[in-house]
Amino acid sequence: MDSIIKKILDFKKEDIPEYEPYLMLGGGTPGVNLIKGENVYVYDIDDKKYIDCTSQSWALHLGYAHPELNQAVKEQIDYSNHFHTGFYTVPRYLLAKKLAEIFPEKMNRVLFTIGGGATIEAALKVAILNRPKAHNFISLYGAYHGTSFMTTGASHTGTMASGKYHGGADLAHFSQNFIRVPAPYYYRPYFEVTNKDDKDEVDRRCLEALEMQIKYGSTGPVCALLMEPLQASGGQIIFSKNYLQGVRDICNRNNIILIWDCIQTAFGRMGTWSAAEYYGVTPDIMVLGKSMGAGYPINAIVISDDIEGVKMDGIDLHTFGNNQVSQVASLKMIEIIERDNILGNVNSVGAFIRGGLLEMQKKSDHIGDVRAIGFHIGIEFVKDRETREPDYKGCTAMRDKGFKNAVIFGVGGTGQGKAVLKIKPPLITTKEQGAEILDKFRKTIKDVYGENV
Repeated sequence: MDSIIKKILDFKKEDIPEYEPYLMLGGGTPGVNLIKGENVYVYDIDDKKYIDCTSQSWALHLGYAHPELNQAVKEQIDYSNHFHTGFYTVPRYLLAKKLAEIFPEKMNRVLFTIGGGATIEAALKVAILNRPKAHNFISLYGAYHGTSFMTTGASHTGTMASGKYHGGADLAHFSQNFIRVPAPYYYRPYFEVTNKDDKDEVDRRCLEALEMQIKYGSTGPVCALLMEPLQASGGQIIFSKNYLQGVRDICNRNNIILIWDCIQTAFGRMGTWSAAEYYGVTPDIMVLGKSMGAGYPINAIVISDDIEGVKMDGIDLHTFGNNQVSQVASLKMIEIIERDNILGNVNSVGAFIRGGLLEMQKKSDHIGDVRAIGFHIGIEFVKDRETREPDYKGCTAMRDKGFKNAVIFGVGGTGQGKAVLKIKPPLITTKEQGAEILDKFRKTIKDVYGENV
């Protein structure tokens, strides 16, 4: 065994205080100290086993230590792991062509990058190249697109949504050319509605607000609209096809580039290769990341044949944008998803988990809303089902108690805290493991709320 690996495996909990003063973190949701993983399970420093409903920031679509993926990576490392972006490599050719095959017809040109925020900025650069006289961008309430200087302006984290300015607000002066418009948050709209359950009214009002902002709220033409086709960090908010098609039509009429941040929706979590396939609506640019490398860092944008792409003139250059290990991992992941009908598994097991949650909702006073497509699942907790007042403390307690019950949940949403519990396990999760997730959820809600659901 290598001496470094031995040192890692010999590390004990009581050693942490010696090292902790040297580590600086800029964000995240603190959890347990993780050591290793296998399939959909992960083990902490005390060797306690958890079922992971976060796929580690929704990145591990094939779970932990997938043997075929590991083997492909090991074999590639013996050949190369990194070449400069300017050199041509076979894995990059293969992956670019494969992405064009699995995504919608016209989405054929790929630019590889590294890191979510940098990839969003690459998409914005392409938009600027295509609309050189426009300088403003539009994003949605509740959006999350990263924490770089530019993407901070598009993300909810620097707003007053949490009751105070923090985090990205300190960088806001670097990204003032973002304009925000309401998103269709159907369960809790950003405005008064005639009927709180009328999704069509919410869609209509949001589309009207978008058109008004373009017409009256932008000093000069709008270059691009940046949005998630399903708002993930903002609370697992599932938009309707009617709304997404309406946005597409508005962008067409106003000569605006439509950018979809598909970092959390691509590669199968919705039971399709992309949200564009699921909804039948295609943007001008798709931003990819997180799960794209099955745990290895790689991002990309894919652009429509209808717009101009970048040239090799230094406008978007990344030292690690040509990482062959990540490219091979991505190719192998796609191969396994196709071969093993993983998308079918996502649809069937996702429907099973959703059904179980809906049955529990009937018996609970605190499960306000269940939002689920495939393995994109969110449960909004409330203090009262009638008023729909969000229960931030209850949701946080669900995550914390989940650790005790050997399950790792995610949290999200905007407001005075995070009121949406996320269940987004690896795509290989079986029905039996789905039943295990439901059982642990049931135990946790009893611990937090005393409810037998």
